[in-house]
Amino acid sequence: MSVFSRLLLLLPLLYLGASHARAGEMPPSSARFAASAVNSLASGIRYKFGGTDPDSGLDCSAFIALLYKDAGGGDLPRTAREISEVGARIDVGALRPGDLVFFRNAQRGIAHVGIYVGDENFVHASRKHGVIYQSRLSEPYWKSRFEGARRLPQS
Repeated sequence: MSVFSRLLLLLPLLYLGASHARAGEMPPSSARFAASAVNSLASGIRYKFGGTDPDSGLDCSAFIALLYKDAGGGDLPRTAREISEVGARIDVGALRPGDLVFFRNAQRGIAHVGIYVGDENFVHASRKHGVIYQSRLSEPYWKSRFEGARRLPQS
């Protein structure tokens, strides 16, 4: 069974856990998006620069696009920079699970994207760790590179 197939099998369980949030707190597709990000931590999906296939590895933008499409959100652009132009810009204090967080590097501007999952945590395809990984926005590395956040259109 492929890594992506295992991820999809566990998704309903996490969706049920995320769905008991207060009414109106987040649209169902945001809950699915955030739950699938958390679920992906156990998926075994590897990081691969430029990767677009969950069985051989994904980069950060392909990971986000795959989960967003699976949550019913449709297609996203290919790169983190292009994805950073989609949806509504939001302040860090207004972050909700399912929002995207963007990070810059000195050479390319916006070069990394993750999914905010609550309590200052975000899930992303990590080059350093080689897998889907959860990090905190307050970690010095991420805090110094934080570029902004977006709320994607919900279906």
